[in-house]
Amino acid sequence: MKSFRPVKFAPAPVVLLVLIGLGVWFLWVYDSSARDVDRVILISIDTCRADHLSCYGYYRRTTPNIDAIARQGVLFDNAISPVPLTLPAHSSMLTGTIPSYHGVHDNDGYKLDRSYLTLAEILAQAGFTTGAIVSAFVMDSQFGLDQGFESYNDKFEEELEGNLIVQRGGGEVSRFAVDWLTGHRKEKFFLFLHYYDPHAKYEPPEPFFSRYRDSLYAGEVAYTDYCIGRVIKKLKELGLYDSSLIIITSDHGEMLGEHKELTHGYFIYQGAVKVPLIFKLPAQASLGRINSLVGLVDIVPTVCGLLGLDVPAGLQGKDLSPYFQEGPSPAAERRLYCESLTPTKYDANPLFGVVTGRFKYIYTTKPELYDLVNDPCETDNLAEKLPEQARNLQVHLKKTLEQTVGRKEHDSRAQMSQEDIKRLESLGYIAGGRVREQFELDQSRDDPKDLIDFHLEYGKVSQLLLEEKYDEAKSICENLLSKRPGLARVYNRLGDIAFEREDMTAAVGYFSKAVELEPHGIEAHVSQRSLGTVLALLGRDDEAIEHYELSLRVQPNQPVILDNLARLYFRRHKLRQAYDCWNRVLSFENDWPDVFNNLAWLKAVYENEPFYDLDEAIKMAERACEMTDYKKYQMLDTLSVAYAAAGRFKEAVRTSEQALELARSEEKNGPGAQIVQQHLELFKAGRPYREQVQPEGAAD
Repeated sequence: MKSFRPVKFAPAPVVLLVLIGLGVWFLWVYDSSARDVDRVILISIDTCRADHLSCYGYYRRTTPNIDAIARQGVLFDNAISPVPLTLPAHSSMLTGTIPSYHGVHDNDGYKLDRSYLTLAEILAQAGFTTGAIVSAFVMDSQFGLDQGFESYNDKFEEELEGNLIVQRGGGEVSRFAVDWLTGHRKEKFFLFLHYYDPHAKYEPPEPFFSRYRDSLYAGEVAYTDYCIGRVIKKLKELGLYDSSLIIITSDHGEMLGEHKELTHGYFIYQGAVKVPLIFKLPAQASLGRINSLVGLVDIVPTVCGLLGLDVPAGLQGKDLSPYFQEGPSPAAERRLYCESLTPTKYDANPLFGVVTGRFKYIYTTKPELYDLVNDPCETDNLAEKLPEQARNLQVHLKKTLEQTVGRKEHDSRAQMSQEDIKRLESLGYIAGGRVREQFELDQSRDDPKDLIDFHLEYGKVSQLLLEEKYDEAKSICENLLSKRPGLARVYNRLGDIAFEREDMTAAVGYFSKAVELEPHGIEAHVSQRSLGTVLALLGRDDEAIEHYELSLRVQPNQPVILDNLARLYFRRHKLRQAYDCWNRVLSFENDWPDVFNNLAWLKAVYENEPFYDLDEAIKMAERACEMTDYKKYQMLDTLSVAYAAAGRFKEAVRTSEQALELARSEEKNGPGAQIVQQHLELFKAGRPYREQVQPEGAAD
């Protein structure tokens, strides 16, 4: 039997040297692996509240793939979104700035201005190939989030909402992601993936629907995790997983009935603004959970810190990379901003919040203060019990707004077409009117808490319109007006209902009432625009022109309205005004083939006008044809007219013959084909087309 020999411990100096060596080795591994990151994958799960991930304590195993990533990296227990809406939250996520700075406050009527530096732009400048795959119309490239991405996949294959393709499922996102990774596996890259599945309506595919029948929202989270698992599997197959920086987060949460709110976008309670945030570093060192308060705005500076890149100036976010090193965590207390301007759509005050590690203060008509540690559901308002705490946070909040609102020149307004509005509404958003950018409280306005029932009822109207249940929609609007008779936006909704019913007389009445109630405010241009459209359809051109012009005074950047106005001017033979309007459209939208075509027609046909320019006419007509793949006879007809006007009859005849073939295939011997035939005969005779008044079918 062998005798027991006690272990001999090394002398203290040796132990110290070993410990120092291990510490130096860890820091060297951390520093070299982080700064040599060649791949960054940012995954955003739309509408995902943190407490429904199993790694955040959900009672069912909803997220095994995300859990595995969290075990290899660091999980932040207390991450905050600055706003519970998709477009403004992602604007913050990708710029490291809060909404009061970047100017995007809502999904409807906003875009991220090109002056802001996005994470994609930063990494592209550092030599990374950049790609994005998004899954909802609210993230469409027209809203500015495509900045810095070499490829931005926002065209959906699957049709999930009737005849409007407004979102796609996670399976399609992952399929495109797998293809993208395969094609760029040998490059340094930044890939941004956006999954929309947990957003209402909650309809996860099987087997998740059956497994989570008692909580379909949790089923959507579980399905999204499954889709993310496919991407992680491909990263491992390609040998890229271990060396990749992977970040998983969400833009905002979901209220799920708390405080009466069913979804999100109205209140800024924790259910709507507390989100998951997980970092998996290339070194794969498990760093556990961190309870410190952090925010979505911290992602950009943290990625910069991990890659050794300069953090852009002016960011409200902080570099979290010190948390990933050995030693004490940063001690400074954070105070994070959040907001909701949605209540201003009902003439209520906005909601401005500031969150600390323990408290949340909400500044509105009736202020709120919650102890998030002892009251995580925010049911006990301590604003009167702890007035000094509330006052200190209010002072900080006002200072934050003073330092950020209007501090940078930007154009965050975006013109929404009626189809765009329908797409947003089909996603469950309240669209068609803008929030008030009101950063000072007006105590005469209602508290948002008192209007939650009104908000819920108003939200039903959009869905009823989509379902063509006009009687129910009208009944709700009339009931809403009995409670708030001076709300212009409800009259606008009644006007929309009448318009869909083709009751133009009633529509004029409702839109006119909306204009009367709010002739100069946020809702004004919406009312004037809608009224102009109805009057134009009724043939009341002069009145329509007047209302379109009034709408443009309130909001000059409206390409659709400018186009409508140009057509009315053209119909009234006011050619110079039409030309000016179409030219203004191009200053906002340079990919509109109809506008290029119409300007080309004006420049080619009206030789006594100052804008007559045959070289420019040909260039614009060729551009319109290129943009429509030479498949629109109207564009080809204009090009043939421009060629003939320049004496290039051979090209005019050839192009006109192409136009005639297309016109006949579309409408046999209809009026369009007859017009093209007349033009062709002129060109064969060596004569150009000239017109001093509007020709039939032009500019249509």
